[in-house]
Amino acid sequence: MNPQSQLTIQSLAQAEMPQADRDRKLDMQNAWKAYHGNLQKPLKVSANQPDDNVLSNRCAPIVDKGVSFLFGQVLKIEAEDDVANEYLKNVWGDDDDRMTMLSQLAMNGGVCGQVFVKVILPTNDQQYPRLVVLDPTVVRVVTMPEDCEMVLAYIIEYPQLNNTFEKRQIISRVDPDGMADDIGVDDMDSTWTIINYVRRSQGGNGSWFQVGEIEEWPYPFPPIITCQNLPNPNEYWGTPDLTPDIIDMNRVLNFIQSNTSRILKFHAHPKTYASGVGAAQINVGVDELICLPNPEAKLNNLEMHTDLGSSLNFASVLRSDMDEQSRVPAVALGRLSELPKGNISGVALQLLFQPLLEKTVQKQRLYGRLIREVSRVVLVIGKIINIERFAGYGIELHWQNLLPVDDLAAAQTGLALKQLGVSQQTILLQLGYNPDDEADKSQQEDAQKLMNWNRGQGMPPMIPPVQQQSQQQSPFIGR
Repeated sequence: MNPQSQLTIQSLAQAEMPQADRDRKLDMQNAWKAYHGNLQKPLKVSANQPDDNVLSNRCAPIVDKGVSFLFGQVLKIEAEDDVANEYLKNVWGDDDDRMTMLSQLAMNGGVCGQVFVKVILPTNDQQYPRLVVLDPTVVRVVTMPEDCEMVLAYIIEYPQLNNTFEKRQIISRVDPDGMADDIGVDDMDSTWTIINYVRRSQGGNGSWFQVGEIEEWPYPFPPIITCQNLPNPNEYWGTPDLTPDIIDMNRVLNFIQSNTSRILKFHAHPKTYASGVGAAQINVGVDELICLPNPEAKLNNLEMHTDLGSSLNFASVLRSDMDEQSRVPAVALGRLSELPKGNISGVALQLLFQPLLEKTVQKQRLYGRLIREVSRVVLVIGKIINIERFAGYGIELHWQNLLPVDDLAAAQTGLALKQLGVSQQTILLQLGYNPDDEADKSQQEDAQKLMNWNRGQGMPPMIPPVQQQSQQQSPFIGR
């Protein structure tokens, strides 16, 4: 570790959190409150009175639907060889564990705008590294002033032991030749150091003290892999699904609905009033007939002359604005009034979901890059590939169709494309199938049919016409 790096780490260890990071952390905490439905009540509630507030959480469906479209179906991660595939399967876990972890990542991204995965090296009794989803609210990133993608340090800071202590971990880049600024993130001689600090909570004051020894991370890549949730140029942190303007629109919507609820509470039912007569002069007979003492007295009902249509229309406009701003159409959320009637063609369905599809494709590129990088990192740690192959090692991701498919129409389209000369592999990919998996399954089925036929059970497997013709022409077949 050079003296300059040591000086940088010491300055980071004692420095307080910058105001920009404090503001960002506050925005993320407010977004989490909105996601969990912890919304402020717009109307005051008097003592011994029912609560007229209507709190409609429109923020959680936006995030949940984005997570569902991105990682709602199984994502297959495929490496270049079987050994690497087996290793990645043990690191990522089975389909349920892998997709649950990826869904948690996407939830963090939808609320906070950035996701972080920390790689924990295996200990003596562990065979594989462990992947940990970090809370973005406890992570700070220090980058080059002129290059927001060049990370100098990751700082993880959070309270512990009932807020009596604070813990700070600094993961800092060590660049021996000082070429990281010019080469970028592919500077292969860089390493990282991990140092832990603690201090007693004193309202943000007090000195930080180092705990334990300095841990060396002997790889050019850091132990934290990150990506933006949605593209945000010129900034390190990405754009969340829950932006402040969407949360504010949700607050306004709740005010409109709560105000409408209170109006209905006091004025929905008619009130009977009398004029030209005193209350003591009104007689109510046993047959519930109201009798007035003189002809000038009047008895009328005070009732609403409107159905609050303007307020309801305004609330509907707010919901539509939230749908447009979040790029999650109402039809994707199952709003019955927005669902079209009758059969829907594939083109019409894509047009209805187009904003969400475009948004999901952007996320697939960002999250896909993170998944591939995490996979390469654990393969290097497990010594499955060497560091020289890190950047160019191929990791293929198999995303499934985003929209439901009409099986009959899709099959008919596949047959038509086959007649036009389109390859079977392209057709299977378009239908959402993995050509390699389908080929393996077909070979296994043919082998099983041949085995059963040799045992005198069932019919023989189908022989392709070309192969059948070659067998008829060969005089040596069957000798």
